[in-house]
Amino acid sequence: MESNSFDFKRFWCYFKFDFDAFVSRYGISLLVMSSLGLSAELFCGFFSFVSGGEWHGMWGILRGMMFAVVAIIVLITAPAKLYGYVTDRKEGSAFLMLPASRLEKYVSMILITGVVVPLLFFTIYMGLDIMVCMIDPTCGNSIFDYLFCNNIIESIVPGADIPAEANEVFSQLRSMASPYLMFDDILQAALLFLLGAIIFKTSKTGKTLGCIILFSISLQALLTPIIGLIFFGSIHGMASMNMVATTPDQMLDVFPVFGWFFRNAKIIDTVSDGALNCLLLFLIWLRIKKMKH
Repeated sequence: MESNSFDFKRFWCYFKFDFDAFVSRYGISLLVMSSLGLSAELFCGFFSFVSGGEWHGMWGILRGMMFAVVAIIVLITAPAKLYGYVTDRKEGSAFLMLPASRLEKYVSMILITGVVVPLLFFTIYMGLDIMVCMIDPTCGNSIFDYLFCNNIIESIVPGADIPAEANEVFSQLRSMASPYLMFDDILQAALLFLLGAIIFKTSKTGKTLGCIILFSISLQALLTPIIGLIFFGSIHGMASMNMVATTPDQMLDVFPVFGWFFRNAKIIDTVSDGALNCLLLFLIWLRIKKMKH
Protein backbone atom coordinates (compact mmCIF):
# COMPACT_ATOMS: atom_id res chain seq x y z
CA MET A 1 0.00 0.00 0.00
CA GLU A 2 1.39 3.40 -1.02
CA SER A 3 1.91 5.81 1.87
CA ASN A 4 0.26 8.63 -0.07
CA SER A 5 -2.76 6.68 -1.36
CA PHE A 6 -6.23 7.65 -0.16
CA ASP A 7 -9.37 5.59 -0.40
CA PHE A 8 -12.43 7.20 1.19
CA LYS A 9 -14.12 3.93 2.18
CA ARG A 10 -10.95 2.61 3.79
CA PHE A 11 -10.32 5.97 5.43
CA TRP A 12 -13.83 6.02 6.91
CA CYS A 13 -13.31 2.57 8.42
CA TYR A 14 -9.99 3.64 9.88
CA PHE A 15 -11.44 6.94 11.16
CA LYS A 16 -14.15 5.06 13.06
CA PHE A 17 -11.45 2.83 14.54
CA ASP A 18 -9.39 5.92 15.46
CA PHE A 19 -12.44 7.59 17.01
CA ASP A 20 -13.14 4.51 19.14
CA ALA A 21 -9.51 4.60 20.27
CA PHE A 22 -9.92 8.28 21.15
CA VAL A 23 -12.98 7.50 23.28
CA SER A 24 -11.08 4.70 25.02
CA ARG A 25 -7.90 6.71 25.67
CA TYR A 26 -9.26 10.19 26.39
CA GLY A 27 -13.05 9.99 26.57
CA ILE A 28 -13.36 9.94 30.37
CA SER A 29 -10.72 12.65 30.77
CA LEU A 30 -12.56 14.82 28.26
CA LEU A 31 -15.87 14.37 30.08
CA VAL A 32 -14.26 15.24 33.42
CA MET A 33 -12.57 18.35 32.01
CA SER A 34 -15.76 19.41 30.22
CA SER A 35 -17.78 19.17 33.45
CA LEU A 36 -15.35 21.18 35.60
CA GLY A 37 -17.36 24.34 34.97
CA LEU A 38 -20.52 22.69 36.29
CA SER A 39 -18.63 21.37 39.32
CA ALA A 40 -17.21 24.83 40.08
CA GLU A 41 -20.66 26.41 39.72
CA LEU A 42 -22.21 23.94 42.16
CA PHE A 43 -19.33 24.40 44.61
CA CYS A 44 -19.66 28.19 44.56
CA GLY A 45 -23.42 27.97 44.93
CA PHE A 46 -23.29 25.60 47.91
CA PHE A 47 -20.48 27.61 49.54
CA SER A 48 -22.40 30.89 49.26
CA PHE A 49 -25.57 29.19 50.52
CA VAL A 50 -23.81 27.70 53.56
CA SER A 51 -21.85 30.85 54.41
CA GLY A 52 -24.41 33.51 53.57
CA GLY A 53 -27.77 31.77 53.40
CA GLU A 54 -28.23 32.67 49.71
CA TRP A 55 -27.39 30.72 46.57
CA HIS A 56 -25.10 32.61 44.21
CA GLY A 57 -23.35 31.11 41.23
CA MET A 58 -19.88 31.88 39.91
CA TRP A 59 -19.40 35.29 38.29
CA GLY A 60 -19.33 35.37 34.52
CA ILE A 61 -15.74 36.64 34.28
CA LEU A 62 -14.51 33.83 36.56
CA ARG A 63 -16.41 31.22 34.53
CA GLY A 64 -14.86 32.60 31.37
CA MET A 65 -11.34 32.51 32.82
CA MET A 66 -11.85 28.96 34.05
CA PHE A 67 -13.17 27.92 30.64
CA ALA A 68 -10.05 29.34 28.95
CA VAL A 69 -7.69 27.57 31.36
CA VAL A 70 -9.44 24.19 31.03
CA ALA A 71 -9.57 24.54 27.23
CA ILE A 72 -5.81 25.11 27.11
CA ILE A 73 -5.22 22.06 29.32
CA VAL A 74 -7.34 19.89 27.01
CA LEU A 75 -5.61 21.15 23.86
CA ILE A 76 -2.10 20.53 25.16
CA THR A 77 -2.71 17.17 26.87
CA ALA A 78 -4.99 15.39 24.38
CA PRO A 79 -2.43 14.86 21.55
CA ALA A 80 0.08 13.08 23.78
CA LYS A 81 -2.65 10.87 25.27
CA LEU A 82 -4.05 9.99 21.85
CA TYR A 83 -0.96 9.60 19.68
CA GLY A 84 2.05 9.63 21.98
CA TYR A 85 2.30 5.85 21.61
CA VAL A 86 3.48 6.10 17.99
CA THR A 87 7.05 6.81 19.16
CA ASP A 88 7.11 3.55 21.13
CA ARG A 89 8.89 0.80 19.20
CA LYS A 90 6.25 -1.87 19.77
CA GLU A 91 3.05 0.18 19.65
CA GLY A 92 4.42 2.43 16.93
CA SER A 93 5.13 -0.57 14.74
CA ALA A 94 1.55 -1.75 15.30
CA PHE A 95 0.34 1.72 14.27
CA LEU A 96 2.27 1.50 10.98
CA MET A 97 0.89 -1.97 10.26
CA LEU A 98 -2.77 -0.93 10.55
CA PRO A 99 -4.67 -1.46 7.25
CA ALA A 100 -4.65 2.16 6.11
CA SER A 101 -2.20 4.34 4.24
CA ARG A 102 -0.05 6.85 6.07
CA LEU A 103 -1.98 9.67 4.42
CA GLU A 104 -5.25 8.28 5.77
CA LYS A 105 -3.74 7.91 9.24
CA TYR A 106 -2.40 11.46 8.99
CA VAL A 107 -5.78 12.95 7.99
CA SER A 108 -7.56 11.01 10.74
CA MET A 109 -4.98 12.19 13.29
CA ILE A 110 -5.46 15.84 12.28
CA LEU A 111 -9.27 15.57 12.37
CA ILE A 112 -9.34 13.91 15.79
CA THR A 113 -6.93 16.31 17.51
CA GLY A 114 -7.72 19.52 15.62
CA VAL A 115 -11.49 19.20 15.14
CA VAL A 116 -13.15 16.40 17.11
CA VAL A 117 -11.50 17.01 20.50
CA PRO A 118 -12.02 20.84 20.55
CA LEU A 119 -15.55 20.55 19.14
CA LEU A 120 -16.67 17.95 21.68
CA PHE A 121 -15.06 19.84 24.56
CA PHE A 122 -16.56 23.21 23.62
CA THR A 123 -19.99 21.68 22.93
CA ILE A 124 -20.17 19.83 26.25
CA TYR A 125 -18.63 22.60 28.35
CA MET A 126 -20.74 25.40 26.84
CA GLY A 127 -23.85 23.22 26.77
CA LEU A 128 -23.57 22.58 30.52
CA ASP A 129 -22.85 26.27 31.13
CA ILE A 130 -25.95 27.33 29.16
CA MET A 131 -28.05 24.80 31.06
CA VAL A 132 -26.79 26.13 34.41
CA CYS A 133 -27.48 29.75 33.41
CA MET A 134 -31.01 28.83 32.35
CA ILE A 135 -31.68 27.21 35.73
CA ASP A 136 -29.69 29.60 37.95
CA PRO A 137 -30.48 33.30 37.33
CA THR A 138 -27.63 34.42 39.62
CA CYS A 139 -24.89 33.30 37.20
CA GLY A 140 -25.75 35.93 34.55
CA ASN A 141 -24.95 35.39 30.88
CA SER A 142 -23.49 32.15 29.65
CA ILE A 143 -19.97 31.87 28.24
CA PHE A 144 -21.52 31.37 24.79
CA ASP A 145 -23.33 34.71 25.12
CA TYR A 146 -20.12 36.48 26.11
CA LEU A 147 -18.25 35.01 23.17
CA PHE A 148 -20.75 35.09 20.32
CA CYS A 149 -23.60 37.40 21.33
CA ASN A 150 -21.86 40.10 23.36
CA ASN A 151 -18.46 41.57 22.62
CA ILE A 152 -15.92 40.68 25.32
CA ILE A 153 -14.33 44.13 25.34
CA GLU A 154 -17.76 45.75 25.46
CA SER A 155 -18.66 43.61 28.48
CA ILE A 156 -15.55 44.76 30.34
CA VAL A 157 -15.59 48.40 29.21
CA PRO A 158 -19.09 49.50 28.13
CA GLY A 159 -19.26 51.86 25.16
CA ALA A 160 -20.60 54.67 27.29
CA ASP A 161 -17.46 54.56 29.46
CA ILE A 162 -15.00 54.79 26.54
CA PRO A 163 -13.30 58.21 26.25
CA ALA A 164 -13.95 59.95 22.95
CA GLU A 165 -10.21 60.32 22.29
CA ALA A 166 -9.76 56.52 22.42
CA ASN A 167 -12.57 55.50 20.07
CA GLU A 168 -10.26 54.09 17.40
CA VAL A 169 -8.24 52.04 19.87
CA PHE A 170 -11.30 50.45 21.46
CA SER A 171 -12.93 49.94 18.08
CA GLN A 172 -9.92 47.89 16.99
CA LEU A 173 -9.91 46.00 20.29
CA ARG A 174 -13.58 45.10 19.82
CA SER A 175 -12.91 43.74 16.34
CA MET A 176 -9.87 41.73 17.51
CA ALA A 177 -11.92 40.20 20.36
CA SER A 178 -14.03 38.27 17.84
CA PRO A 179 -14.17 34.58 18.79
CA TYR A 180 -13.93 33.65 15.10
CA LEU A 181 -10.30 34.80 15.15
CA MET A 182 -9.59 32.13 17.78
CA PHE A 183 -10.39 29.14 15.56
CA ASP A 184 -6.98 29.11 13.87
CA ASP A 185 -5.30 29.56 17.27
CA ILE A 186 -7.16 26.52 18.63
CA LEU A 187 -6.04 24.46 15.64
CA GLN A 188 -2.50 25.80 16.05
CA ALA A 189 -2.28 24.70 19.69
CA ALA A 190 -3.56 21.23 18.82
CA LEU A 191 -1.08 20.87 15.93
CA LEU A 192 1.87 22.11 18.01
CA PHE A 193 1.35 19.53 20.72
CA LEU A 194 0.50 16.81 18.21
CA LEU A 195 3.86 17.44 16.55
CA GLY A 196 5.57 17.20 19.93
CA ALA A 197 3.67 14.01 20.74
CA ILE A 198 4.93 12.20 17.63
CA ILE A 199 8.53 13.51 17.91
CA PHE A 200 9.52 13.21 21.57
CA LYS A 201 9.71 9.78 23.14
CA THR A 202 9.19 10.87 26.77
CA SER A 203 7.73 13.90 28.59
CA LYS A 204 6.03 14.90 25.36
CA THR A 205 3.87 17.75 26.66
CA GLY A 206 6.60 19.15 28.93
CA LYS A 207 9.25 19.07 26.21
CA THR A 208 6.88 20.69 23.72
CA LEU A 209 6.13 23.49 26.21
CA GLY A 210 9.86 23.90 26.83
CA CYS A 211 10.56 24.21 23.10
CA ILE A 212 7.79 26.80 22.72
CA ILE A 213 9.20 28.84 25.63
CA LEU A 214 12.76 28.65 24.27
CA PHE A 215 11.58 29.63 20.80
CA SER A 216 9.59 32.57 22.21
CA ILE A 217 12.59 33.80 24.22
CA SER A 218 14.89 33.48 21.19
CA LEU A 219 12.42 35.26 18.93
CA GLN A 220 11.98 38.06 21.47
CA ALA A 221 15.76 38.46 21.81
CA LEU A 222 16.04 38.66 18.02
CA LEU A 223 13.15 41.05 17.41
CA THR A 224 13.69 43.43 20.34
CA PRO A 225 16.67 45.30 18.82
CA ILE A 226 14.96 45.36 15.42
CA ILE A 227 11.78 46.85 16.88
CA GLY A 228 13.91 49.28 18.89
CA LEU A 229 15.58 50.53 15.70
CA ILE A 230 12.23 50.90 13.94
CA PHE A 231 10.71 52.92 16.78
CA PHE A 232 13.84 54.86 17.74
CA GLY A 233 12.96 57.91 15.68
CA SER A 234 9.42 58.09 17.07
CA ILE A 235 10.61 57.58 20.64
CA HIS A 236 13.26 60.28 20.23
CA GLY A 237 10.65 62.66 18.83
CA MET A 238 8.31 62.00 21.74
CA ALA A 239 10.97 62.86 24.32
CA SER A 240 9.94 66.50 24.15
CA MET A 241 6.18 65.80 24.11
CA ASN A 242 3.84 65.97 27.04
CA MET A 243 3.16 62.25 27.50
CA VAL A 244 0.27 62.88 29.86
CA ALA A 245 -1.54 64.84 27.16
CA THR A 246 -0.99 62.16 24.52
CA THR A 247 -4.17 60.19 23.85
CA PRO A 248 -4.24 56.52 22.74
CA ASP A 249 -5.38 57.51 19.25
CA GLN A 250 -2.58 60.07 18.97
CA MET A 251 -0.09 57.38 19.96
CA LEU A 252 -1.08 55.41 16.87
CA ASP A 253 -0.28 58.42 14.70
CA VAL A 254 3.03 59.13 16.46
CA PHE A 255 4.13 55.51 15.94
CA PRO A 256 3.14 54.94 12.28
CA VAL A 257 4.60 51.43 12.07
CA PHE A 258 2.87 50.34 15.28
CA GLY A 259 -0.29 52.07 14.10
CA TRP A 260 -0.20 50.12 10.83
CA PHE A 261 0.24 46.81 12.66
CA PHE A 262 -2.52 47.68 15.11
CA ARG A 263 -4.99 48.72 12.40
CA ASN A 264 -4.27 45.58 10.37
CA ALA A 265 -3.99 43.24 13.34
CA LYS A 266 -6.82 40.96 12.20
CA ILE A 267 -5.31 40.39 8.76
CA ILE A 268 -1.80 39.94 10.15
CA ASP A 269 -3.04 37.50 12.79
CA THR A 270 -5.02 35.44 10.27
CA VAL A 271 -2.19 35.29 7.72
CA SER A 272 0.53 34.48 10.26
CA ASP A 273 -1.58 31.81 11.99
CA GLY A 274 -2.53 30.31 8.63
CA ALA A 275 1.11 30.16 7.52
CA LEU A 276 2.19 28.57 10.81
CA ASN A 277 -0.64 26.04 10.67
CA CYS A 278 0.38 25.05 7.14
CA LEU A 279 3.97 24.62 8.33
CA LEU A 280 2.85 22.46 11.26
CA LEU A 281 0.66 20.33 8.98
CA PHE A 282 3.63 19.78 6.69
CA LEU A 283 5.98 18.87 9.57
CA ILE A 284 3.44 16.41 11.03
CA TRP A 285 2.99 14.77 7.63
CA LEU A 286 6.77 14.63 7.13
CA ARG A 287 7.16 12.94 10.52
CA ILE A 288 4.43 10.36 9.76
CA LYS A 289 5.84 9.73 6.29
CA LYS A 290 9.39 9.15 7.56
CA MET A 291 8.39 7.14 10.63
CA LYS A 292 10.16 3.79 10.95
CA HIS A 293 10.42 1.27 13.78
